[in-house]
Amino acid sequence: MSIGIALLAFIGGLVLLVKGADWLVHGAGSIAEGAGISKLVVGLTVVAFGTSTPELAATIGASLKPGAQGLVVGAVVGSNIANIALILGVSALMGRLVCDRTIVYRELPIMLVVMGIGTAAMLGGTITRLEGAGMLALLALYILHQYTASRRARLIELESSAGIEGKPQGASKGWWFKQLAYVGVGVIGLTAGAELLVRGSVTVAGALGVPEFIIGLTMVAFGTSLPELATSIRAAMRGHNELAIGNVIGSNVFNVLGVLGLTSAIFGAQVPEAAMQRDVWVMLGFGLLLLPLMRVGWCLSKPSGVALSLLYGGYLVVLFMQRG
Repeated sequence: MSIGIALLAFIGGLVLLVKGADWLVHGAGSIAEGAGISKLVVGLTVVAFGTSTPELAATIGASLKPGAQGLVVGAVVGSNIANIALILGVSALMGRLVCDRTIVYRELPIMLVVMGIGTAAMLGGTITRLEGAGMLALLALYILHQYTASRRARLIELESSAGIEGKPQGASKGWWFKQLAYVGVGVIGLTAGAELLVRGSVTVAGALGVPEFIIGLTMVAFGTSLPELATSIRAAMRGHNELAIGNVIGSNVFNVLGVLGLTSAIFGAQVPEAAMQRDVWVMLGFGLLLLPLMRVGWCLSKPSGVALSLLYGGYLVVLFMQRG
């Protein structure tokens, strides 16, 4: 594959990934809202997992390609860094993100613990199939936790009102079928887009002499994070703070436990030296930085957005200067 065709494949893969994720989130989000699930839980689970599907598709595709193993860890770590620093940073610039105590004292610490578990697994240099299976088990517990929290919140809401509506009024079997069709088409788009993205990325990396790990940290990580970026910015502009922040927190949890967990459970994963020495610590550092930023005024303000965006830019500069 020539570099020109590889670039076209990369761009085409990104388009399919973004559109596929958009269809998936639209369908899944509509179904979740029709079932009466809270915005925060929708953001932490349905939207977050849906927008993280590109990372899952891309990493599985990379695991099947000889010489592309560096993309797997790079895509997960790079996506988590981009989610925190770039996506929350830009979203805060679009509108002040209010952070309630549930986010700061429960969901954010869960994300930090999960990223810490992922870091501990990566520091060994190899993530075994057993460790990957353990991550998947933790993901199941996380989903159960969110389901229980959602049920508890809904019971409280039902007690304080005459009742809430489930699916949109007048919704028929045809409406539900349409939303399921969005999900199915989205999965197809994500699968095809991931294949093109991985093929193009590996070819470009080889032609430019850039390590696959760096491509995973930057091009693939940013490309597969575009659904989170678009979703969080749109949510912030519309004042849906829980959805914007929950999307990022839930996506980071799913990236570690779901994306890295599943690929490791199936294939095992080799961790590049640079990840152990630099990038996993950058990921944890950005995550810890959110604690004081969110605690001040119980929000992510525009100055916080500027700081996060500049820090992400500085990280990219260092990354390409060191070149892995």
